[in-house]
Amino acid sequence: MSFGTRSLPPLGAPPSRSLLRSPRGLATALTVLLALCALTRLLLLAADAGWYLALDGTRDTDQARRLYTMATSGSLLATLPTAVVFIVWFHRVRVNAGVYAPELFRRGPGWAVAVWFIPFVGWTFLAHGVATSIWAASAPKPARGGAPVSTAPVTAWSATFGAAMLASLVSARMDGAAGTQAGLRDAALVAMVSDLLFVVAAGCAVVLVRKVSALQAQR
Repeated sequence: MSFGTRSLPPLGAPPSRSLLRSPRGLATALTVLLALCALTRLLLLAADAGWYLALDGTRDTDQARRLYTMATSGSLLATLPTAVVFIVWFHRVRVNAGVYAPELFRRGPGWAVAVWFIPFVGWTFLAHGVATSIWAASAPKPARGGAPVSTAPVTAWSATFGAAMLASLVSARMDGAAGTQAGLRDAALVAMVSDLLFVVAAGCAVVLVRKVSALQAQR
């Protein structure tokens, strides 16, 4: 006589597989948010260009200052939720990667969150290290004689984001130390470079997010 055998849980899958969650929903949200970040950075680029021209005497200073204030606020409003969702996604794919290939990680999945609270070094070098391990764990093993999946998206994202952060830091230092109109113009010029790099970094981040999420969905 059977006593409720139909209600017994299926056997086979190891307990660690229960940690797996699809990152696709987060990837979709991030795609939209990163596109919004890129758009607001383009507006900030235009505002920085207007400020540069105002300092050169070819544009109204008050109008340029108002545009810069509005663009900066818009960029900040877009960046904050994007940063939060990106960190959640980064942690999610790190947890998944730890199930696929735990031997690739020396630290726990909490490190994927902690690196973002370490200024500059955490946002660039440490995050790149975690992302590279996530990529290696998520990518399928190459067939005999086949080429491994290229890590170019990881490198492109970390390089452009790091360069954008560095240019932004240099621009802020130059602006604070500038004592002449020429110094302020130079700071505005570096800020424009930073804005453009952030736009490129947002595009690279979209590629990275969608590629990693697709790789994990195939596992």
